Amino acid sequence: MKSTAHFLLPVLACAARIAEAATAHVYTYDPHASAARGQSGRDLSPVAARLVLAQRAGVEDYHQSDLLRQEAIEAINDYGKQTPLFAKEEDRRNNAFILLEGVTDSIPFFKDNSARHSFGISPAPNSAATRGLFVDLVKQENPASASSDYEIVQHISDADRLSSSGNVFYLAKSVEDMLAMWEKFEQTGTFAITAITTPADAESSRNEGKFQWGTYEMPNKKSMLQKRQRLAPEAPLSMSNDFATSDSSEDSPLPKFQANNTTPLRGILPACFTSESACESATRNCTGHGKCGLKYHDADSLGPGGQTGLDCWSCQCTKPKSEAGKKSTVWGGPACQKKDVSVEFWLIALFTVAIIGLVSFAVGTIWEMGSQELPSVIGAGVSGPTARK
Repeated sequence: MKSTAHFLLPVLACAARIAEAATAHVYTYDPHASAARGQSGRDLSPVAARLVLAQRAGVEDYHQSDLLRQEAIEAINDYGKQTPLFAKEEDRRNNAFILLEGVTDSIPFFKDNSARHSFGISPAPNSAATRGLFVDLVKQENPASASSDYEIVQHISDADRLSSSGNVFYLAKSVEDMLAMWEKFEQTGTFAITAITTPADAESSRNEGKFQWGTYEMPNKKSMLQKRQRLAPEAPLSMSNDFATSDSSEDSPLPKFQANNTTPLRGILPACFTSESACESATRNCTGHGKCGLKYHDADSLGPGGQTGLDCWSCQCTKPKSEAGKKSTVWGGPACQKKDVSVEFWLIALFTVAIIGLVSFAVGTIWEMGSQELPSVIGAGVSGPTARK
């Protein structure tokens, strides 16, 4: 029995070591954080961790598809960036992100307090997916940039090219390099710091292709949003010589954003959308009763990622054409999903008011006639007989 116990202890220790090595770690620092935060040390899923990183970078608008998850809401409340209500605009955008790859253990220097917190990411995505997410956060923060992934990696790897304000991304080369950069940002007192350490590929290779960061949106050159999913590199597919032929030569019609879906739209729709595609997707192409158009452009607003200027796209309901004098339905609402019943309303309202006025006039007239005194002649003619003497 003792020999079995002596044999199991090293095996369990080795298994715990492997599990720890396959976990990525995130360390956060908020200069304006309060003491009432979540407990550090717990592990989050890659999707919940991605939403925390996006919120701390200020680009959560590109990750809205998963923001309603209960796990994501709790994670953002516990580890998201805290900013005072009346903070300056430059303080809201001072975010520093540090990525260190190939770390097998948690950083021993880190001690939790009211401003510092940490959490794990288990199972940890592979290095290719993690670096890809880091680069995508850079693109989402600056959607106007046309730099390639390689150019972005070269830029964030050079410490001399880092900015002194705004969102700063840095790819650390070692633990000492990460600690030095952390101390530099923390001494300023204005940066919210987020450091990410990922295990080596040798430790997390078994997770490749299974546990990724999930699906999110990316800005393109036309300032519209398109879905993009960070997946692990796959082996190239070989082309087959067999080609399938289609029985129908007609082209399939393009989707109309589910405009023929007759189910009612749930919830309260916003009055403005950031892009035409977002408007068409949320309103089902204005439920087939209109089209999305640019309502106005607010140059003073702050758009996703910090760029100035914000477009307001909304549904513009089309007026139907009546055929042969037939009545046509007029549509309105944020998605052109509501019928315009103003004509019927005014007809019923005016008819009701007219009926009430007519009845009131009739009752008043009868009441006035009944309140008048009878003439004295009528009283004399109906007097009773008198006794004769």
